[in-house]
Amino acid sequence: MSLLEAVEGVCARLATDEGWHALLLRHALDIKARPLEAELKRTLTVDRTAKGFEDFSLSGQRGIEARNPSRSLLFHALASPNVITDPNGKALELYPTAAEIETVLDYVYGVEPPSLTGLQQQAGEGTALAIVVFAAEYRTKPDTVHRKHADLCFSRTGIARTGTAPAVYDPMRRGFLPWMKNDPQAICVTPARYYPYIAMQKKGDEHSFGPQSFQTNDDTQDFWVPLHKLFDGPECIAGLELAVDMAFYQINEKLRRFHLRFPDSGWQEPDISKPPFVITDDLVEWANEQAYGKGLLTPVPKTRLVEKATYEGKDVFFSIPQNPNFRGYIINRRYKRRDDGSIHDLNSEPDVVQIVKDGGYQALHFIDFTAEGWVRAACPQLETAGISNAVAYSLVAAPDFYPEYTQRQLLEWSNLQEFPQPFFGQSLRVLSNTRAAGNPDLRGGHFQLEDKGITAIISHPLNEAESASADAAPAQRQTWLADAAAGSLSPGWEISGPGGGGPRPQSLCAYELGSPFTEDVRICASIGGYWPSVSPDNSRAFEPTASWVPIIPLTDEESGSWDGVNGPQLIEAGDGKRVVEYTNYAFTDYTKNALAGLLSVHRPAQTTAEDYQARILSMHNAFKSLGAVTRAEKAQWSVLSFMKITRPNVELEQAESETGTCLQASVHFYRIYKNDRATTTTPADDFTKRHAEILEMVDLFVSPTLLLIKREQGSWQATELE
Repeated sequence: MSLLEAVEGVCARLATDEGWHALLLRHALDIKARPLEAELKRTLTVDRTAKGFEDFSLSGQRGIEARNPSRSLLFHALASPNVITDPNGKALELYPTAAEIETVLDYVYGVEPPSLTGLQQQAGEGTALAIVVFAAEYRTKPDTVHRKHADLCFSRTGIARTGTAPAVYDPMRRGFLPWMKNDPQAICVTPARYYPYIAMQKKGDEHSFGPQSFQTNDDTQDFWVPLHKLFDGPECIAGLELAVDMAFYQINEKLRRFHLRFPDSGWQEPDISKPPFVITDDLVEWANEQAYGKGLLTPVPKTRLVEKATYEGKDVFFSIPQNPNFRGYIINRRYKRRDDGSIHDLNSEPDVVQIVKDGGYQALHFIDFTAEGWVRAACPQLETAGISNAVAYSLVAAPDFYPEYTQRQLLEWSNLQEFPQPFFGQSLRVLSNTRAAGNPDLRGGHFQLEDKGITAIISHPLNEAESASADAAPAQRQTWLADAAAGSLSPGWEISGPGGGGPRPQSLCAYELGSPFTEDVRICASIGGYWPSVSPDNSRAFEPTASWVPIIPLTDEESGSWDGVNGPQLIEAGDGKRVVEYTNYAFTDYTKNALAGLLSVHRPAQTTAEDYQARILSMHNAFKSLGAVTRAEKAQWSVLSFMKITRPNVELEQAESETGTCLQASVHFYRIYKNDRATTTTPADDFTKRHAEILEMVDLFVSPTLLLIKREQGSWQATELE
């Protein structure tokens, strides 16, 4: 079947929904017309007031513009997550499949196939060409490199994410999400899309292809820039019939690297080069091409996020020396081997922290299914012509609890706010802004230390004079590009660097991440936005400390639902004092909770970007009204309750009545108390709890423009917000 015939089939199926036919007719494109090729080449009258087409390139005027996806109206209509209604505003009932979108994309590049000579001329004489694999996705205007219109965006780093359920494609969003509507405990794996391109090597160019968020010295750094998508058959490159093979390699070697770094921990070669110390099988697989098209790399769903490590049918234990110093290596040590070989859960011991600190026992190993590796494309017809290869860096990372808000979006938004410094528990850095090589130790030696542009996000070369289209909404889905990943590598969330990484590592690696990754989740969640926009801020679930300051609060309903750790509870102490009871952080074990199936992304993953930002602002304003601006000042107050208010609400109406006000838009309620960290105690009857005394209680209703506050024994007062 030719590409045109395949596109005709796509259009014929969509045309069975009169909404699609009418929608495209609004732009003078008739997908029922035959011959379709001529119809797709006609000059159209594009209506950019139609919903979803606001950010279609102002230079786009045809159904298909040869080798230019962003100027191809048919491709935009199928690929944009904002195209969801017919001309009358009625929701479309039929959507293209992922495979159909890929079919149309191939036709964009294949309708007028270039020659190799033509591609070299386009790149410039002497410019290196290669077969390069990119992770790529079609993005709405706000998330593109140039932010002039919707466009394909490319990175040589793709990030899939592990989970306990198969990937679920949402046709309306044209993408994937980690949560499943009818199963709150399911964590769906999310895949990454990889494309092979002929690409040219160029120095960074802020006004052409980027990269996104242009960095100092990017104009001296080499980047591979996509020129032409590669696919099988005679319609890709003029005069050639291509056969393009995509291959991947993934490895999880956290346990092997641990034992290499700490050789006295009980295991050596050749054992540590075998599973579970090294895992290369059953981590990822190619998704079904008929449903998703070629190049969708999908993690294999597992029963649990973590598992006990076993070797030759037996549990794997490692030796912990007396007073161990693992030099920052984050690894679970809470399951001790008894003399008879059984396992003792140290969480049941009141002095678990001291036991782990002292060492001198054997602990159970755990594995997770995160990984790093590469994706490579081979094409004998092009390699014979002397064109080399460059691979993509392929990561299988921990779940993203906030898939609709990226690290880059948070960084750029927070830079516009007048927040004190430091504000978050960790400096905000974005992986796509990191200039480091892929892991040079991976099999094949595909990554070189001087090749530092692999995480950058770039576009096709753009004419600097091109005008910007109207604004559009960002996509609400999981992205697999690196601007949705953390660039703080200590050790990191999605990726780290050798020796802990630091802010500017020479190269990246996954083997120094927490083992298993749930160990890092526990730490990150407790410190209040330690990895903002990836990990929940669970700081208010634990007793008051100088470090645990809530920044992006979880609601009362969300708290505990994602990690199995109960939130704070108001109780009456025997002496009449008011006390807040907390789960003792020392006895929380997210690895244990993951084994029990208690981790869930269901509630946090449905938090929109607007909701995420609103929580940060309202929490900041609540603290500010109490005279708490710095982290040290905020630490003197603890959040007992946080709720998103829906009307009718008796307490809110009473507060508005007393103050003669009416709070508009979204309203958040906080119950915050002044703490006395010096008097925090462990109750005699339950060492897994901690009690904090209340010095003063304050209630607040916070809207974007107005705050109502009531201190104890006082009346409601209104304060306008700046």
